[in-house]
Amino acid sequence: VVIRVPLGWIGADGMTRDANPAEKGHVRDRPSKQTFEYRVADGSADLYLTVAGLIVASLHGIEMPDALEAAERLYVSGNIFSPAFKERLAEFRQLPASCVESAGALEAKRAIFEKYGIFPPGMIDSRIAALKAFDDLGLSERLYGNKEAIRELVNKFLHVA
Repeated sequence: VVIRVPLGWIGADGMTRDANPAEKGHVRDRPSKQTFEYRVADGSADLYLTVAGLIVASLHGIEMPDALEAAERLYVSGNIFSPAFKERLAEFRQLPASCVESAGALEAKRAIFEKYGIFPPGMIDSRIAALKAFDDLGLSERLYGNKEAIRELVNKFLHVA
């Protein structure tokens, strides 16, 4: 599920003024409207940690000294998975493909999460340990074609309410 929050609307230039009647400044017309996009975590995610992570990510992005340059560098004007963007897609780093890789990514970026005091060091340590305990590096390759092993994992870890 993708949640998109428009940060501006075409044809509704007076909306900011209407919502903030005490604000007397001129509202600029922005022909290119930006959006905030959030790809919803799956049902196994801890909701509180997810929201806390969004807050940290927002603060980090706002405080980045090169945020505008990063936005320009990472911007894609179409479907990144279409053949037309094949070379552009290859420029991006791959997200972690396992819990073990996620633990490594968290370890590498832990200072960002700890900076605001939202995630204490002990919590980061426990998340890293829990992720590493899944010992799933290369699991997809190890299980390829082994339907019984896949079934066991699904029965053990997938819970549908």
